[in-house]
Amino acid sequence: MHSPSVVITGTGCLSSAGIGSSAAWESVRDARIGRSDRVYLMGDGRERRYPVYAAPELDLRDWVLPADYSWLSGEGLHEDRDFVMAVAAAAMAMNNAGLSEADRQDAALVLGHENLGVNRLIDRILTSPSYAGSGSPFLSTDPEGAFAEYRDSFYRLQSFPYLFYMAKALRIRGMTLVMNNACATGLYALEAGSQLIRSGRAARVVVTCSDYAHLTEHLWLEGKSFGSACGSLKPYDISRDGSVLGDGAAAVVLEAGSQAGLNPDRIMASYACAAFRQDTWHLTLPDAVSHTYAETIRLAAEDGSGKPIDLIAPHGTGNALWDKYEAAQLRRAFGTVPPVTAFKGCIGHTLGANALLETILLLHCMRDSVIPAAAGCDEPDPKLELPVVTKARSCRLNRVMKAVPAYGGFMAAAVFEQVDR
Repeated sequence: MHSPSVVITGTGCLSSAGIGSSAAWESVRDARIGRSDRVYLMGDGRERRYPVYAAPELDLRDWVLPADYSWLSGEGLHEDRDFVMAVAAAAMAMNNAGLSEADRQDAALVLGHENLGVNRLIDRILTSPSYAGSGSPFLSTDPEGAFAEYRDSFYRLQSFPYLFYMAKALRIRGMTLVMNNACATGLYALEAGSQLIRSGRAARVVVTCSDYAHLTEHLWLEGKSFGSACGSLKPYDISRDGSVLGDGAAAVVLEAGSQAGLNPDRIMASYACAAFRQDTWHLTLPDAVSHTYAETIRLAAEDGSGKPIDLIAPHGTGNALWDKYEAAQLRRAFGTVPPVTAFKGCIGHTLGANALLETILLLHCMRDSVIPAAAGCDEPDPKLELPVVTKARSCRLNRVMKAVPAYGGFMAAAVFEQVDR
């Protein structure tokens, strides 16, 4: 039995580049960079400043029905930026796809995030007013009493409450899944959604991912020497010195291309194929000897169609070591590396949201036949030997690839194609 094709009929995203896929694309196309400093106020009154590509503030009331806002705010989710961003992106994608209430009832949901509930718990601990009196985030000196103060937040570290709240807020009644594959989460989530369609378990799937650039994520990456000392992300540039976090959320609607009544004008692209491999050498470093990433890219590119890749958007974190590793793997995967662009110099590293967010930007490249300059890459490092695009140009794009070598050894590459109308 032939499995149905999978197409993308709706997108939604938000980042420092703006709210909405079109706004984000225009900022990237025009190389508008929105980096700033975020100030985090600790419970003891101290301030901690860190660089970030910040998204505009959102109000959950703009994205859900009043009745839904009532119970969501009762759960405190109106203050959970990761949740609000994921809901907003999904709402934009479903509206863009023209999903009816009946469509939502039958839709499946795939939610992607690196650390559901963690930031909310950390905020409570770091901003606790108890520091002023005791120097501790806890009122109780008894271990069980201390746990009880944060019991609900600890409980919500499990992924299923968020999946429940998200499905309820979006009024989705089909199968639901949570994905966490670090920076590759978006591509794994897309594949999970496509498999639901190809297997006949769903006619349409909403895939949504988000990540708010929290202080603790910045501190953790800084401790791994992954962050930029100058506070600027410059992928593949000769002066690159590390990554900078960005707020981001993205969502797409996947549908079976063969379903009756599907409006061809709504089809943005076809989800052509993907490849996924697992590297097991080190949790936060790739194995440069096994070439797992190169193999993943090659498997996705050589899917039997014989069609070339016209543009690739690799990870492009701006970290000296990772960019060097990625360049070597790209050269190994391709005889001639296709044109390379990178988006993080414009929107920052959006962690669990980056793969899906950058996929949406790639789809806009293909739709508008434009290869944007790799923002932040003013002088490509000649040692990397990559054809990085430094000046935007018009170019017919039939087949594009998003690829990610992620922490956790998650190697992913996905290919998207133009759809003939």
